[in-house]
Amino acid sequence: MTRRTTLRKAFLAPWHPLVKDVWLYSLAHAQREKSVAVHHGTLVVNHEHLTVTPEQDNLPQFTELLHREVSKGLNTLLARERYDAPRELFDGREPHYMRLMDSASQASHLVYEYNNCVAAGLVKRAEHMPGQAFDFDVWKRGYIDVQKPPVYFGDNRPEVMRLYVTPPPLLFAAFGGDLDRLVYHMKRLAEQGARELRAAMRRPPLGARGVLRIHPWNEPRSLRESGGERVPSFKVGAFDISGRQGRIQCAKETRLFRHEYREARLARKAGDMEAAFPFGTYGMRMHHRIPVVSEPYDGALLTQPGPTLEDVMAELDIQRGAPLSEEATHILNDVREALADEAYELCEDAGMVFDASRGDVGTLSLTQHGDDDDEAESVRPHVAVRHRFDKRDDNLQDARRVVTLRDKRRGRPPGTHSTRGGADPPA
Repeated sequence: MTRRTTLRKAFLAPWHPLVKDVWLYSLAHAQREKSVAVHHGTLVVNHEHLTVTPEQDNLPQFTELLHREVSKGLNTLLARERYDAPRELFDGREPHYMRLMDSASQASHLVYEYNNCVAAGLVKRAEHMPGQAFDFDVWKRGYIDVQKPPVYFGDNRPEVMRLYVTPPPLLFAAFGGDLDRLVYHMKRLAEQGARELRAAMRRPPLGARGVLRIHPWNEPRSLRESGGERVPSFKVGAFDISGRQGRIQCAKETRLFRHEYREARLARKAGDMEAAFPFGTYGMRMHHRIPVVSEPYDGALLTQPGPTLEDVMAELDIQRGAPLSEEATHILNDVREALADEAYELCEDAGMVFDASRGDVGTLSLTQHGDDDDEAESVRPHVAVRHRFDKRDDNLQDARRVVTLRDKRRGRPPGTHSTRGGADPPA
């Protein structure tokens, strides 16, 4: 599941330590209320990635609750820190859902999700990303205890909320239930993925210090989505060669579902109140109480509900120390091939360039916080950043472009605009 902030602004960047806490506390609250298994997630400046398995038929309700809480919490935090609050933190589009159909797609997507900040050109290694909350070791512990942030969440909320984190069911089953082995191989795949992504980059990463300086009202200078392209709703296999038959069947099911949905809508519009929508229809059933076919058709793959972790564990005969299964070996090989072949495209799709995060006026620091093998480099800035209350600086004359931010991290000086109201967003 993915969702982007409004106007691509960097509201989810680590501009304040509480950004991560607001997100995690909201996620734990939504999990407790809606019983959704959380496997992994990450915040990448202006969008979130989240991998979950719904245990009930309520995934849209879960995402609605999560995003409502995050939006209210971060709007409150922005106002408290004397930034303009956007009111609607996320853009008007619905969250993008993509079903991971098998264990190979789960493994490859989790590796990409973990390294998304690397592909975006923010940091050299995912563990250097400020505010990184999830890693694969958390599957062993099974939970994250989240302290209640001192914004928005009232006194009736618990001081500590426990967020339960579990491995994806099909991936767990592919490794025979051996959690230690699964975590070990996922960490190795993530390291290899980061190496492939770094080799495919065209520019040095911004670095942790640069990420911390990203202004919440900033946005990447990279191109917006062009539109008109196919948006995937399912993924089968880690590599284009594998899972071909599964992709064909899922595509056929998608086409069939849309055809049956259209026929049912037209029939009811013509007066046939007995027409039922195909299995998997959510909005019509939940919001309009319109009948839906109760079971998927025989042999269905995409519309067939997947197993939960409890279902998998009930069927597994876990044998510690057993040889790596053929399925697990195949998954690892497929993911490695996919990482090597698709690294360049991933960097092109996810790459971000931030003008306002390029350090102080005069130099551009590319030193990677936490990297021992990076060398400090200073270059003449093509884009300079200033605040509107800064004193005049002659060095700005050498810059090709000057970005002026309308408030400072420490807050506006006394007597300036109110923290609420209709002020224009910063430049």
